[in-house]
Amino acid sequence: MAFPEMYYRRVISIELQRLLMCGGELHWLYKLVKERKDLDFLIAANNSKQHVFVYRGTTRLLDIALVGGLVRISAHQKYTDLAHKNNLDIYRDRDLSDLDFEYGFIQLISYIPKDTHYDNKKEGYFQNLFSRQFGILSEGTEDFVVIDKEVVIGYQNMQIKEKYFGDHQKTFKNIYGCLSKHLHNVGSKLSEKDPGNEIDFLAVDKRGKVLLIEFKHSSNPAGIYLSPIQIGLYCHIFCDYISRFPQAFKKDISDMLEQKKEMGLISKNFPKVNLSDKIVPVLIIAEYNKKSSALNTFKAVLKVCRDKFEGNTFLSELEVYGYNEDKKLEQLPY
Repeated sequence: MAFPEMYYRRVISIELQRLLMCGGELHWLYKLVKERKDLDFLIAANNSKQHVFVYRGTTRLLDIALVGGLVRISAHQKYTDLAHKNNLDIYRDRDLSDLDFEYGFIQLISYIPKDTHYDNKKEGYFQNLFSRQFGILSEGTEDFVVIDKEVVIGYQNMQIKEKYFGDHQKTFKNIYGCLSKHLHNVGSKLSEKDPGNEIDFLAVDKRGKVLLIEFKHSSNPAGIYLSPIQIGLYCHIFCDYISRFPQAFKKDISDMLEQKKEMGLISKNFPKVNLSDKIVPVLIIAEYNKKSSALNTFKAVLKVCRDKFEGNTFLSELEVYGYNEDKKLEQLPY
């Protein structure tokens, strides 16, 4: 299909989808990921490629793509090296009849050093917990479900990306400089900082609202109090996208939701929703520490941002939650 200048469509092909479904050559992988609390899926697509990723926390252990009739199994170089070191035959182009590498994959996970972003039970661990709770382990009774992570808007080419994304990015990068001038406890070199080009999660609630979620751990206070920049940037980008392509936005989000339900990555019991154009920005803090000053600094940063945008409408709908290992969300006042 033809993609517009800006798009947010992460739907994969039926051929790639069927590999994971009942009767598919990789259905064993679906069952393995669902059973193991340390693993999770991400399906992703742009105007040239489609992938199924398997994550452990924030680490990609598998990258699965269809290439010329073969299934390409790859990963980050450190995991291909780890597999090679231990004589595990996982990462290569494979025929459809050659996709049973479950034993080797489980062995690989057992060889990963225990000081990873997942095992230290910081941000990656809790992101994984949250993503599974509101994704592959959802029951349909949840108020919302996660339909994407590592959320990015797509562009036809780099020139168009610079035209749309670049201007927003420059605006928010300038705010870092304002923060250094107005707030002495946020650092003096923020003007050199990049606000990033993605947000952690996109979710849809039962009322049809789209939640843009940035996820932080309490051990990262700077990440918490600077989050209005990252969240604000992506709220602006999505609002820009929706204003330009409102029908594509609703169709593509709906298609992503329905595909994940079909694949079992979201409960089939989650109701069909009528999508609105309402974007709700959300900050989630894992293991929130009430004694931390991060939320007070967060409020000061938010005020500078609102002054910069001449009014209190900037992130006026922002919701902040604490999240713990009991999988509970608690709304936090700010």
